[in-house]
Amino acid sequence: MPEGRIRHMYPGGNTPEGFFSYYDHIIPVSEAKRIYILKGGPGTGKSTLMKKIGLEYSKKGYDVEFMHCSTDSNSLDGVVIPQLKTAMVDGTAPHMRDPVFPGAVDEIINLGQFWDEKGFENSRDEIIKLSKKKKECFECAYSYLKAASILRKDIKSIYNKALNPGRKTFLVKELAEKIFREYPLSDKHGKQRNMFASAITAKGFTDFLDSITSDTEVIRLSAPVGSDTSDIIDTLKKEAIQRGFYTESFFCPMDPEKIEHLVIPELKLSLVTANVYHDVGNIDNCTTYFINDLYNEDIIAGYNNRLSFNNNHAEILIRQALNCLAEAKKYHDEIEMHYVKKMDFDSITKLRERITEKILSA
Repeated sequence: MPEGRIRHMYPGGNTPEGFFSYYDHIIPVSEAKRIYILKGGPGTGKSTLMKKIGLEYSKKGYDVEFMHCSTDSNSLDGVVIPQLKTAMVDGTAPHMRDPVFPGAVDEIINLGQFWDEKGFENSRDEIIKLSKKKKECFECAYSYLKAASILRKDIKSIYNKALNPGRKTFLVKELAEKIFREYPLSDKHGKQRNMFASAITAKGFTDFLDSITSDTEVIRLSAPVGSDTSDIIDTLKKEAIQRGFYTESFFCPMDPEKIEHLVIPELKLSLVTANVYHDVGNIDNCTTYFINDLYNEDIIAGYNNRLSFNNNHAEILIRQALNCLAEAKKYHDEIEMHYVKKMDFDSITKLRERITEKILSA
């Protein structure tokens, strides 16, 4: 049996607004068969548990979605097995999650039952101290991102002044005709899902664009940072929804309510914003449109000094935010070590085996 497809994405993000969550979109609770909510501290094996279950079901031929942590891409915050309508999610801070339909859909898995409580007597003060330092680092990072976002908004305002509305309208109509020509409007609107394809992490900007767009035709919108593709993509998203298509929207970590990418699985089609922070790799089935063509170059040239200042200083602020996130990750790793030493991982392995069997038999 061939292995199932594994897709990677982020359900949350470090943003100028703080930690921003689309965790409600991991799986619709009203449609889910089972949602396992993992409780426990850092270093208690939540990510490893989810990763091993996901890989095991992929080997069985099921498609799997890995939901990655926005601070540490190597760590998972969730795993979804769409064909089985089953998900497992990290239910601890900052993505607190409690059962919506306890027993009927949601099941809490308490990994705290596998730690040695007495072992915390000598670690209590250190864990509290490290946790406070970690929180302070995150708050600092969000402040720098907020400052950078203000400069980004000024850059956007300059591009808006230089925009040729007619060219933009023409491009939108051209794309809509290309994508939806054969598909009439439907009396049943398509469902929507929101996620992040990229993240501002402790190791810098990372993205899973190649993963979310794999096996699709890609329409690539090549755009300078600060220019806005969101209106174009949002208009095409509405066209898809009005035709009954399920859509996956991926938002910008620097502006978490601004759409950057769109996937329409039924059409095997993706629209991607490409810039210095994220882009697709070398793929054959890709058409590029240059968003620079929508702007009056003379108007932009008149703001070159201001654009240069804003871009340079926004980059400095973002780099400082990354330093803060790296420091937060360092404290998090130290906290994890206090828990790892106190965990009974053999019992967690047995738990994983029981859950793996339960998912398939449900």
